[in-house]
Amino acid sequence: MKKDKIILFLFFFGVSFTYAQDIHYSQFNASPQNLNPAQTGLFDGDWRFAGNFRSQWSVIPVPYRTFSIAADTRLKTKLENDVPAVGLIVNTDKSGDSKFTTTQMFVSGTYIKKLNKDSTHFVSLGIQPGVTSKSFNVAALTFDNQYDGDAYNASLPSGENFPKTRMTYLDLGGGLAYLWRKNNRTLVNIGVSTLHINRPKQSFFNNDDIRLDMKTCVSGIAEFPVAAQLDVLPTFMYQRQGKFQETVVGLFGKYHLRPINGMTTAVSLGGFYRMKDAFILVANMDYKNFNVGVSYDINTSKLIEATNRRGGFEISVIYIFKKIKPFIAKKRVCPIYM
Repeated sequence: MKKDKIILFLFFFGVSFTYAQDIHYSQFNASPQNLNPAQTGLFDGDWRFAGNFRSQWSVIPVPYRTFSIAADTRLKTKLENDVPAVGLIVNTDKSGDSKFTTTQMFVSGTYIKKLNKDSTHFVSLGIQPGVTSKSFNVAALTFDNQYDGDAYNASLPSGENFPKTRMTYLDLGGGLAYLWRKNNRTLVNIGVSTLHINRPKQSFFNNDDIRLDMKTCVSGIAEFPVAAQLDVLPTFMYQRQGKFQETVVGLFGKYHLRPINGMTTAVSLGGFYRMKDAFILVANMDYKNFNVGVSYDINTSKLIEATNRRGGFEISVIYIFKKIKPFIAKKRVCPIYM
């Protein structure tokens, strides 16, 4: 009975929980524009394309599913030490019996400044305006009034009155990031972001007092070698939105394999711990221009009686396109005579 009650809680109150919580990934570093708008363009390459998929609580009849696709690039300018960058990200999330759906489209713009001549220190300031749409399907729900005393009768009126089943609003976020990159195996990337700065309205009942809380996020990742082929990557994230907060710490080991055509090939194993909620196991691989990650959440919260410790499965794919710059000799090269 206790397990059944928890499952019912997920079904009937999942919608109100979703109102207060944003789209969420365990592999937060694999969705940089969702994490912090200032991460837009802050990578080694010309174009970056990212895709993310998450399926949460598959043990219940209607799991929560989230998709994201994103792209970002730096713009060519005549500026010597500064460079602007732009990005686009589209998110969609569907959850619960009501098919509560969130669809988002954000445009990111950043201004990246080089802090020193050897191009190892950068600071990035980003802004992220966008549009969000939320909706649910009343026809997919059942209500007490539709039970005639013997069985459920869909033709009976529900007795419920929803002024609207869809809302669309403008949203605004911003962020700041700092990157120190000594080389491809030694770096520190930290940042802070604030999303929903305009606190958009969140009521299906035209209640202007119900608004989406601002979310503040602080995150960081570092990478440094500890052996000829082994790197260590400590990671952290803290975010707060209204009365909800989340703290995640992680540690990974990255083993470098033999390069292929001069490109990095490596495998990473490790995980995160989301405080009072879940252990997250992660496997990751860098192959040529691709980075692929797979993770699974092992639930440790009070929901374990309903979920049987099963949390969320997640996969991420990042592809970075980088043009090969032709070699131009600064001095005339002597010909080789055969």
